[in-house]
Amino acid sequence: MRKVGRVYRRTESGQNAWSNPDASLSVEHREVLALIETGTHWDEIRKLLRRHADYQLLADLEAAGLVVSEVAAPESDLDFTGSFVFR
Repeated sequence: MRKVGRVYRRTESGQNAWSNPDASLSVEHREVLALIETGTHWDEIRKLLRRHADYQLLADLEAAGLVVSEVAAPESDLDFTGSFVFR
């Protein structure tokens, strides 16, 4: 699962589920949800996910509407290669 150029954020429902310990989230889903804040780039998430199964947990959270992703803006380019100008 390759999500190059994506930025993830918790939805309001995701924030409520994460902050409510009584929510019906598994511990594994809660751990992945904790990695995502307000605009976490895919490259940062990928560094923190330990197993391939964690990618499925992220997909589950997105399918449930607890997380949304969008195409990263050019200013979100983490290695700045998009801003190089060769003369």
